[in-house]
Amino acid sequence: MSVRSRGMLLIVALLVLGVALLAGMGLMTSQVSNYRGVHSAEDSAMAVCLAQAGLEDARLKLERDPLFPPHGDGNLVEPDTGSKPQEQSLFTYSEDLFLDNKRVGCYRVSVDSSFAPGYQFIRVTSNGLVGPTESPSAQRVLRVDLDISIAPGRSQSTFQPIKIEDLSGL
Repeated sequence: MSVRSRGMLLIVALLVLGVALLAGMGLMTSQVSNYRGVHSAEDSAMAVCLAQAGLEDARLKLERDPLFPPHGDGNLVEPDTGSKPQEQSLFTYSEDLFLDNKRVGCYRVSVDSSFAPGYQFIRVTSNGLVGPTESPSAQRVLRVDLDISIAPGRSQSTFQPIKIEDLSGL
């Protein structure tokens, strides 16, 4: 075998290795993208579950505690006159959720009772956040209108959902 053919063989071998290296890098990049997509879908599903947990928590608090949500202490005043006491119609709270002593995420719940007097429903909005509160990896917002009318033969409302909306814009 001549020196010239050995040099040509070396160049062909380097080209084949280069193509194999590029193909391997492309496959690896594809797998990383797939992993990120799966992880993102998992976080999004967890955020929905957290938002649903917030809705159910609020519904149970409404059902079990007749004083929930607190309506304020009458210290709020009407903006137009500055004198009449005004009740608080929007109440917001949040709870962190832990799994094996590690914070998974939280839900933030807003209970709006301003619709109660005229329309007989309470609007509950729940925001499920996965990861740190400052920069969550996933977030979902659900809103439900709960019927507060008392059915015939019952002594209190069962807070059944009238309408459920996903406000996340997915």
